[in-house]
Amino acid sequence: MNDEAGKQPQSLMIAAIGGVFLLLSLAAFLGWIVQGPEMLLTMAENGMSWCF
Repeated sequence: MNDEAGKQPQSLMIAAIGGVFLLLSLAAFLGWIVQGPEMLLTMAENGMSWCF
């Protein structure tokens, strides 16, 4: 019985899920870098409108 044969598909699936998570995290980070100032100003304007 070879235990390595059963572990390879599982480790491959874990690596694929990790890769997808890494790509989504990178996309979110790049989106924050590009759109961050606009998001911050929008949140500040909406917060100020609740004060007045």
